[in-house]
This record gives sequence, C-alpha cells and structure tokens, in this order.
Amino acid sequence: MIEKTLSQLIEKIENRYYGKYKGIVIDNDDPEKLGRLRVKIPSVLGENVVSGWSMPCVPYGGANDQGFFFIPEKDAGVWIEFEEGDLEFPIWVGTFWTKPGGATEVPKPGDIQSPPSRKIIRTVKENSIELEDKDNEEAIIITEKTNGNKITMNSNGIIVEDGNSNKIELTSSGVTITSSKIKIGQSALDASGQLVLGTTLSQLLSTFLVQLNTHIHTGNMGAPTSPPMVPMQLDISSALSKHLVEK
Repeated sequence: MIEKTLSQLIEKIENRYYGKYKGIVIDNDDPEKLGRLRVKIPSVLGENVVSGWSMPCVPYGGANDQGFFFIPEKDAGVWIEFEEGDLEFPIWVGTFWTKPGGATEVPKPGDIQSPPSRKIIRTVKENSIELEDKDNEEAIIITEKTNGNKITMNSNGIIVEDGNSNKIELTSSGVTITSSKIKIGQSALDASGQLVLGTTLSQLLSTFLVQLNTHIHTGNMGAPTSPPMVPMQLDISSALSKHLVEK
C-alpha cells in the first residue's frame, strides 16, 4: 500500500511542471477576448512548439466588465506556470525585461533612477502615465505621444499642452492660456486677433460718446435741424468680467 502510494506520488511529480518558466509571446489575439496568450516555452516544450492558449493571472478582475487589462505584445517575455503542474493548462503570470543589444527595455526614467521613485505605465506607442513619488518632486504626467498631447500635475499647478503649441497653465497666480487662436462657447468668441485690455476700450468709447453728444448739424438758417438728442451714457458695469485679464 505504501509502495503504491509512493509510486503514484513519484509519477505525479515526474509528470508535473511546477514553478515559473520563461516564454515568448507568439500570439495575443485571443478569439474569446479573455487576455490569453500563445507562447513558446523552450525549456519545457522545445524551441519550435507553441503552447495552447495561456490563461492570464492578473491582480484585479474576475467579474463581469471589470479588471486589469494589460496584454503583452508579440515577442514580449512572459513568465509561464501550469495549473497544478499540468502542461495542458498554461498560465501567464507576468512579464520580464531583457537587454536586447545591451539596452534595457525598462521604460525611462525608471531605468536611471536610483532608487526608482517613479511608477510608469507605458504602451508600445509610448502613451504613458507616470507617477512620481520623490520627495518635493511629486507629480503625475499623462502623455499621448503620437499627437504630442500632455498633462502635467505637480506642486506648481497643472499644465495642459497639445501638439499644436497650445498651452493652459493653472497655477497659484491664475490661469494662463497660450494660443494663436482662442474660441469660447458655442457662439465662438474668436480671439485670433488682438484683444483690447484693461479700461482702454471704455476710455475710447467715452471719448467717442462725448464727441457724438456734442455734435450737431445746422441748417441753412443757422439752427439745428432737429431737437437736441438725449446724451448717451456708457454703462458697461454689468458686462464686466469678475476676473482680471492680463497681457
């Protein structure tokens, strides 16, 4: 009885693969959209054999329409395990970086910080979210690389930039908008030309009204051609912005 049990145990151990094995992603287009991968695992299956679909092991999810969905690209290095050691049920449990050509694959600046204080999520197209936790340099940086769009949040405030050289800065000093053309609201207040700042416009209009109110037309008999008009008043107090605009 003991010998039989021992024999079965040895057979089970010999035919099972426990631990982690290095694999290379061959296919990540899972027809069932479950985040599965097909991989090569040279140390287990040989150089030319591709595994069946490997189930993902992720830190969050497991219920409908929620979870952590980050799928490695083709040729990425992944760690493989097998459910209960059975080769029929591979699982990819994480990734690893290498140094192709002597250069690390770790996204910058994570490969140059010592100690590393920045957490980085970066895709193959270099879209990224960077979380900096270094003392006095705390920041969140969101970058969309292809079109040059970027949001930076740090102790100085928030900066929003795009690939067309437009910029919005929100700091303790106020809001600064830098652009060659500004449109506000559905009716589009177009500020592509120059703006009149401060009280300059009010002063110009006041001068115009004085001239208009004192101007008369005389007839052939030397008298005004009509009764005097009621003097116009310039009152724009209700239309004034509650915030200052600086040049």
